[in-house]
Amino acid sequence: MALLRTALALAATIAFTAACGSSAPATATTPAAVPGSSTALVLTSSFAFDTQKAGDKTALEVTKGTTVAWSNKDGTTHHVTSGTPPTGDGKFDGTVAAGATFSFTFNDAGTFKYFCSIHTTMTGTITVK
Repeated sequence: MALLRTALALAATIAFTAACGSSAPATATTPAAVPGSSTALVLTSSFAFDTQKAGDKTALEVTKGTTVAWSNKDGTTHHVTSGTPPTGDGKFDGTVAAGATFSFTFNDAGTFKYFCSIHTTMTGTITVK
């Protein structure tokens, strides 16, 4: 139930932000984690994954139990797949239509690579502690 509330709150925040029409780009100091929750956000924009943090924008570090949401800001569908191209490793896999979000909760520690199976140059890494 708490996970559903968190997902709904995230969806509402994304919808509200989109409705505001802000065209300002995310800054390097924008946190990837949503304060007060166990949710982290990865944007898909300009055919790249963006964790909204300084340094390597394709790498994200979270704690066990964190839900990572991939929010598609591109005008095309992406497909978030765990592992490395071309086939992935089957840990998580989800289609993200334009304007939609795919979420996965990381309950195990480790380093998880992911990519877009449609646009295989889009890659990222999540480290779970």
